[in-house]
Amino acid sequence: MYRVHILSRPLTPYLRFELGWGYQRNAAAGEEFFILDTTEQGNPIPDAPDFWLFDGRAVGAMAYDSEGKYLGAEFVDADRISEFLAYRDTALAHAEPFAGWWAKHGE
Repeated sequence: MYRVHILSRPLTPYLRFELGWGYQRNAAAGEEFFILDTTEQGNPIPDAPDFWLFDGRAVGAMAYDSEGKYLGAEFVDADRISEFLAYRDTALAHAEPFAGWWAKHGE
């Protein structure tokens, strides 16, 4: 299991906690993390929603209100899977492994 987290610095206190505590422990359990830091570069997939891709065959797109409150997720129609596979591939191509990024930008 892996994920790409798109973010920019400075990190909020919550992101610092999530990355410094949660990601460290999940990585020790085998999850892989990549960071796409948009602080000094544009977001290569600005139209992509927050989403989970399951086995390359199903996508759950997350919904949030204007304040960032999580509203839920909806599964995307199967005919749009290739769009989300492209989002994933682009994100991974521009991201770096978490451990290296954290060594440079974490505490």
